[in-house]
Amino acid sequence: METLTIKAEPRMTSGTRISRALRAAGRLPAVIYGHGEAPESVSLAHHEVEVALAHGARTLQVDLNGGVKPYLIKQVQYDHLGTNLIHLDLSRVDLHERVKVRVGIELRGVPKGIHDGGVLDQQMAQIEVECVVTEIPDTFHPVVTHLALGDSLLVKDLQLPPGVVAMADSNERIATVRLLAVEVVAPVAPIEGEAATTAEPERIGRIRKDDEEVAAETKKPEAKKAEAKKPDAKK
Repeated sequence: METLTIKAEPRMTSGTRISRALRAAGRLPAVIYGHGEAPESVSLAHHEVEVALAHGARTLQVDLNGGVKPYLIKQVQYDHLGTNLIHLDLSRVDLHERVKVRVGIELRGVPKGIHDGGVLDQQMAQIEVECVVTEIPDTFHPVVTHLALGDSLLVKDLQLPPGVVAMADSNERIATVRLLAVEVVAPVAPIEGEAATTAEPERIGRIRKDDEEVAAETKKPEAKKAEAKKPDAKK
């Protein structure tokens, strides 16, 4: 992508309240540092920075105090929702300087192992590379259609542009086609005699007595009175 030039304005003051006021006015707070020079607080046009980031820009041409210089986009900060851009860190660089940056990896195609019951598991979404500032790749798009069940895409399989060096181990996995695990639930063997006997459900609280039990308890006092009225045989 063509490097964009954005005009910057110096910031004499800082703080949360000042930053909020800048963003409300359409300006983005930013800091420029590096190369042994003192950090500079500036503000940039918020919309222009968003457009540059949306197009995958890695560097910005910043017009500050009448001088235009390239800066590496070092860190982009968003709000707690991850949607609104709130701050930008820029690093001073030389156009011939080699830098280390992280580049995204987007897989292309459907692996043939998917048709054999496999799933594609991407273990690496970004990779750190070293290259000249002007040659930073936007995104890597490796094709994975050839991967069979159990195959992996390794770092050494990436087709890197000339002058770009991967910092990860060459045998580190980027993605793997693995067999989808299926949970098997073993049947529970019935307890001996369980099929023939059905346990009574547990009853909680006051239990209603059966009619027969109530009748039996009612007869008990009457039976005791009758027993008491019987003449003593010994007399």
